[in-house]
Amino acid sequence: MGFLRRLFGGRGGEPPAEPSGKPLLDREELERIGTEDDLLRDYETASARNFRAMKAEESGEVEVAISLYERNVAEEFVEAHPYERLAVLYERHRRTGDALQVTERFIALAKSGRLPRGAQRSADRRLPDFEARAARYRASEPRQ
Repeated sequence: MGFLRRLFGGRGGEPPAEPSGKPLLDREELERIGTEDDLLRDYETASARNFRAMKAEESGEVEVAISLYERNVAEEFVEAHPYERLAVLYERHRRTGDALQVTERFIALAKSGRLPRGAQRSADRRLPDFEARAARYRASEPRQ
């Protein structure tokens, strides 16, 4: 938490500004740093977990990878990677309903307006792919 707060001007310092003079973070984003609502609060830990999941996938430890990705999704990791990989792994195991649920969680997070600015831009770029994936999953589910 201290690193991000120092980086973005917490504790009395003025937040850094873009060359235009516009603050990099708005007041609401600054107030969220380090709180329960800060989606970057445990970013380093979640990022390391994501890396371990990728290594587990590479070495064929799919259940380990699934477990690690599931934790990142449950903690609302700000990047698309664990949502995408978890959906792919679920799909491979014919768990289309679970794949749809994970895909919809990313869509909801991307549309929530809670993501930090850079993560939001990335999510906005990825959103059409996730929406198409969700539509494909819905179409493949058996009708009841």
